[in-house]
Amino acid sequence: MKKIVFFVLVLIAIETCAQQEVILFEEFDNGIPNSWIIIDGDGHAVHPSVSAFQPAWIGLTDPFTPSNKIAGSTSYFEPEAKAYRFLITPQLNLGDYGNILSWRSMSHDPSFPDWIMVLVSTTGTEIEDFTDTLFRLNNEFPYWTNRSINLSDSGYVSQNIYLAFVNHTNRGFKLYIDDIQVEINNPLSTPNIAQSEIILYPNPSNGMVYISSTGNINAIEVIDISGKTVFTQDSPSSSIDLSYLNDGMYYLKFRTEKGIETKIFQKI
Repeated sequence: MKKIVFFVLVLIAIETCAQQEVILFEEFDNGIPNSWIIIDGDGHAVHPSVSAFQPAWIGLTDPFTPSNKIAGSTSYFEPEAKAYRFLITPQLNLGDYGNILSWRSMSHDPSFPDWIMVLVSTTGTEIEDFTDTLFRLNNEFPYWTNRSINLSDSGYVSQNIYLAFVNHTNRGFKLYIDDIQVEINNPLSTPNIAQSEIILYPNPSNGMVYISSTGNINAIEVIDISGKTVFTQDSPSSSIDLSYLNDGMYYLKFRTEKGIETKIFQKI
């Protein structure tokens, strides 16, 4: 009897895995495919030093790994301005469960970090069609970071959709993206893991500390190990200069729209 039950479970597992399907995987080895749509939503003139970044998104060689090809967008304009540049997938036919989006992204320069949004449309590919924000990150990290969104948890099942990756940076430099994948009917789909993150870098640091967060930070407080507050800031910022602090461990307390989050920081 136990052997029969085990055999049935194996058959169920095989059938379930067979239903799992990757409906989109793009690593930009041959540039940005013609089936993708590029929209320059800001109309700004790029700085001459990044003149190759036209139109709004281009295929290029990964400057940190020359054997790899990626997609990139710039937010370095002359005069300075805010980017609004769309990279839109082909239409995607979602399953009735387990719809997972994943990708890798990074900013080129931690001193001028870029911002990224992921939007969704169920109607078309014009800018005004993208009415739902799935993901937003001010100050993308200066290293390749894997991200994932459970589209089913966001209410997108058994639908035809378009996804837009948007550079919406105010006075940044270069934003890179790679390995975009959409998988449907994944029985092991995980909750949305791309929505709540605060990362400090470098950590340890001898001075300047950069901050990247998936949400809005309203205030920052730095506390030493004795409990004394040594720094406060009541306005959003992507970096703070702590070079004047003595070497040692500190607590960085962030007040966000979702509450208070505390990180440990080492000054060296």
